[in-house]
Amino acid sequence: MSNRKVAALRVIVEVVFMFLFFFLLRNRDLQKWFLIFVIGLVRALLMGRFYCGWICQMETLFRPINWLYSKLRLKRLKTPTIFKNVFRWTILLLFLSLMVAVRVFKIKVNLLLYITVFSLLITLVFEEEFWHRYMCPFGTLLSLFSRKPLFGMKVEKPSCVSCGICQTVCPVSAIEKENDGMKIDTSECLVCLKCKESCPEISIKYSIFE
Repeated sequence: MSNRKVAALRVIVEVVFMFLFFFLLRNRDLQKWFLIFVIGLVRALLMGRFYCGWICQMETLFRPINWLYSKLRLKRLKTPTIFKNVFRWTILLLFLSLMVAVRVFKIKVNLLLYITVFSLLITLVFEEEFWHRYMCPFGTLLSLFSRKPLFGMKVEKPSCVSCGICQTVCPVSAIEKENDGMKIDTSECLVCLKCKESCPEISIKYSIFE
């Protein structure tokens, strides 16, 4: 399947799941969305962070923001260095604690809705990487499950010329330059396929790891 067709398919899948999210939100039944996430968590062992790049409503809602900023040539802040160490684990611990508290004390609050709104506000100020890698508790959990997936994005080193284009388009800085070419960190990769679509040498593929 060509890059254009895959990109179109991804948009369709994203839109379908976004409408499903708002449908469940309208019917106050977002617990079913957590079930979708759990399925995505298990699938991450096989397919990487497919949930992030194809299903997550936040990633879909980021699209118009990114498009608007690109058209207006607006710059967003880069991820502050202070957040690049243990911050993501602190956020995850806080989120899990809140979930337990909501259950135990039967607090009527829609955590997922608040997280979605908060993510949009964050992305208006900071580059997308800040949310995906350091703020999103779901992304942090998925990064643990997708360290060594069966399938994932990988660079064919013999044909890679280390031009760095893939690094530029990656929204989460999951691609690093090595002596023999580029390498993709599967624990951070969203499987959004932007690197594959932009590679002039057709050196990036989504395939099984040997």
